[in-house]
Amino acid sequence: MNLVFFEDCIQHLSKIARILRQERGNAMLVGVGGSGRSSMARLGASINKLSTFSIEITKNYREKEWHENIKELLKKCGVEDEKVQFLFSDTQIVRESFLEDINNLLNSGEIPNLFPKEEKDAICDDISDKAKAAG
Repeated sequence: MNLVFFEDCIQHLSKIARILRQERGNAMLVGVGGSGRSSMARLGASINKLSTFSIEITKNYREKEWHENIKELLKKCGVEDEKVQFLFSDTQIVRESFLEDINNLLNSGEIPNLFPKEEKDAICDDISDKAKAAG
């Protein structure tokens, strides 16, 4: 991707990279369409060696698909211990419940009733050895 860097752009990029370096660091980037929010977020993630996770909205994208995507993201972060940036745009808000789930995730670190008990148990089994090794 060819990017043109100017002073403000570099300042924004350094702020984004610094935010992403923090534990549980998150940011809301605001600007007009085509201003480079997504590019700066992806570049900031790349600087910090984070992978980027973004959902693909289709015509039939509903709450079930949303929850499956969020489960996939949380498993990447928790079970696989991968550093991931979740990139979500205002155009991807199909239902208001998506925003409620993101709000819950940012405030408490979880989305209520996302994982059924059996799935939670399997995840706990997957990470118990890593947790014991970490003390």
